[in-house]
Amino acid sequence: MATSEGKEIMGRNIKRLLKQHGMTAAKLSEIVGVSTATISDWCNGKTYPRINKIELMADYFGVSKSELVEDPNEVANTTVSEEPALMAAHWGLDITSLPDDERQRVIDRAKAYVEGLIADYEDHHAK
Repeated sequence: MATSEGKEIMGRNIKRLLKQHGMTAAKLSEIVGVSTATISDWCNGKTYPRINKIELMADYFGVSKSELVEDPNEVANTTVSEEPALMAAHWGLDITSLPDDERQRVIDRAKAYVEGLIADYEDHHAK
C-alpha cells in the first residue's frame, strides 16, 4: 500500500499533467478505464492507482512512470532509476537511500520472486 505522502505526490503530479495537457479528469478516466470518481480520488491523494494504470497514464502523457510517482523537486536532484522509485511508491518502501549495489540486489530478488509467482500461477492454470 502506498504511503499517504506518496498518494499526495501522485495526486499533484496527475493534476499538473492534466493542466499541462489541457485535459479533464473525465477524459483521463476514459483513457485509463476508470471512473471519474477514481481519478478524483487519485488527484486528491485518497487512493493510489494500480501499476497498470500508472503505466497507461505515463504512456498517454509521454512521461516516465517515475515522473508520476515522485516529487518533481526531488527527482531533479537525484539520478535514481525509475524501477526503485516505482517499487517504493507501490509498496510504500523507500530503497532510494540504499547503495546502488544493494538497491539492485533488492530489485533483482523482487523480480525473481514475482516471476516465480507468475510461473506458479501459469503452471496451476495451464490447460
